[in-house]
Amino acid sequence: MAARRLPTRKSEPVSPRGAHPFIALLESVKPEIERRLGAFLDARVVGSRPLGSEVQVLAREVRRLSMLGGKRLRPALVVAGLRTASPTAKLDSALDAGVALELLHTYFLIHDDWMDGDRVRRGGPSVHVALAERFQDEHKGNASAILAGDYALALSCDALSKVKAEPARLRDAFSAFAEMQLGAVAGQQLDMVGKGKDVELGYALKTGSYTVEGPLRLGALLAGGKPATLAALSRYARPAGVAFQLRDDLLSLFGDPAQTGKPLASDLVSGKRTLLLRLVLRRGKPKELTVIRRVLENPRAKEPALRAALEAVQATGAPELVEQRIQELSEQALAELARGAVSPMGRALLTDATQALCSRRT
Repeated sequence: MAARRLPTRKSEPVSPRGAHPFIALLESVKPEIERRLGAFLDARVVGSRPLGSEVQVLAREVRRLSMLGGKRLRPALVVAGLRTASPTAKLDSALDAGVALELLHTYFLIHDDWMDGDRVRRGGPSVHVALAERFQDEHKGNASAILAGDYALALSCDALSKVKAEPARLRDAFSAFAEMQLGAVAGQQLDMVGKGKDVELGYALKTGSYTVEGPLRLGALLAGGKPATLAALSRYARPAGVAFQLRDDLLSLFGDPAQTGKPLASDLVSGKRTLLLRLVLRRGKPKELTVIRRVLENPRAKEPALRAALEAVQATGAPELVEQRIQELSEQALAELARGAVSPMGRALLTDATQALCSRRT
């Protein structure tokens, strides 16, 4: 399906057409976001030269990870939020806010990879791994990665400050941007040290806050969205965001590494206590659990052991339960769209977005 070219300098609306309006929107947004993001980061790399190579390497690593693939779903959802609130608002504010959101995502990825001990991201080395190699010192690599994440966060705020919007709308956008960060930080804390009483709450905070709800609200606020529209977007986004993370859990185990950019069975290797893994440990038979624990307790497990563990995970029936939960949450999100307060254009975009978020394969 040919993507409709995204207007970037005019107020011509992006209208949902065909069977997959959000996919068409995503395909149009992606190259424009990458152009703007690349130009923004190139300027920062050049600007850091007078500070010396030790500082410039931070800018280079932020650029490398930011431009190393990425679905650009979040910027597309900013545009969808804008279109939900206004079919005629100019797109530049949403696109530039999308650049800020991609940099916020880079910040979270850098810190998350370090905290989880993940060595691969988007098919390349995680930032802490790359910096440890650069400085030939693991501690300096880890510490520099924390600073690289901080650098990306500062850049995200700088990018958002350059969005051209009415002062009141930009102020509200900054407030929403901060709420995304606070939610994701709280969710990460629950993920690391929480007791796991409400895994989906952690997912809603850690992922949903800045992957679905935050981007939609950001776009709607930049378009001057009414309170009823903002409330409807939040009601839709919360179940959709949790479903997105549950799909990510499945892909982290069973996805093709060539497509996901993550190692085979990465969540098992890192021992991440996802909802999927909790169900596996609760439902698994002793023989299945023995095979699975050989990987959970050995981060250097080889591919045959990983394949055997994945077969054991399948045998527990836990993946099917997660698939069922994704379906339930998707239906809940779609039901919220049907309740009204969302424009026909917004409803068409978000109905298709639900499929893209919850049934993706990368």
